[in-house]
Amino acid sequence: MNERALTALRKTCDVTLLEMRFAKRPRDIARPTIGKLLTAFYLSLRLLFELWRKPDALYINFAPTGGAFYRDGIYVLMSKLFGVPAILHLHGQGLQARHESRFASWLQHRAFAGQTAIILGDALRHQLAGLDCQSKIIANCLPDEAFQITRSLSGDITPRLLYLSNLFRSKGIDDVLAACAILRQRNIDFALDIAGAEGDISVGDLERLIDTFGLENHCLYHGLVDAGCLAKLLSKANLFVFPTRYSNEAQPLVVLEAMAAGVPVITSSIGTLGDIVRDGETGRICQPGNPEILANRISDAFTQTKETQDMANAAQAFCRAHFSKTRFDHDLQQLIGQVVS
Repeated sequence: MNERALTALRKTCDVTLLEMRFAKRPRDIARPTIGKLLTAFYLSLRLLFELWRKPDALYINFAPTGGAFYRDGIYVLMSKLFGVPAILHLHGQGLQARHESRFASWLQHRAFAGQTAIILGDALRHQLAGLDCQSKIIANCLPDEAFQITRSLSGDITPRLLYLSNLFRSKGIDDVLAACAILRQRNIDFALDIAGAEGDISVGDLERLIDTFGLENHCLYHGLVDAGCLAKLLSKANLFVFPTRYSNEAQPLVVLEAMAAGVPVITSSIGTLGDIVRDGETGRICQPGNPEILANRISDAFTQTKETQDMANAAQAFCRAHFSKTRFDHDLQQLIGQVVS
């Protein structure tokens, strides 16, 4: 999404990019290191230099939680010192959790006061309650290629489930495996494709979980996949399962990618997902942390084939209408114009 925003901004603005790359691997994102501190300090010096040149606005992918919240909050305060308006793009949720210290609360209110915040959907508007800022809803988007995946399914093959996300427990991979074990006990045939980089679950941990649940003959782990491999996995999937319970989840692109490809979706209603995956209409909603219910949802999807396909068709049409890059570019460019003017 950062790349998409940069492309959109460069169509209408002269953009200077300060790349905020602090972690090389997904599993390192939440880990504080000396290297991250040095990078943050170096970026603050570069930002000071750019702010001194008086740009029309600062656009920042603002982290709502963790140590990155303090870093980004200080960056925004720096822009205020120079009289440069800031646009804070929130790709996650968690601002209302900033009560661990008076400084965190003060920083949150000062950083957002008088600025413009972008949120991904109306379900996240509560994050900005009590903050003296303007808000704008700009949902994520998908590239045109996401809508061009051709599904190659056959009615006489084993149904294929797809789990696509980095291997974090909060993203629901353990729930998926537990639900699959229940399906196996019910003698329901399936195959599970798992794709994603290591998180707080390593490849070894995943292999042990698969062995514990007795799913050795049902699972295939693909590791971190590129766009081509992702397209192949989506084209062969009968069902996409993503029972995330990640507290900062806002609008995961993996769900949108599955919907755009016409793959039936089962997910939780966290963040904006409840507005996108409408239960029984554009997909199935499952309570996170409950493998028994997830297994039932998967079983229903297998047996209620017409209803499942109708939901997938409706989801694909919904994505075409609301998550195109043309719409995203227009909304972001319009907002920039309003802020600068």
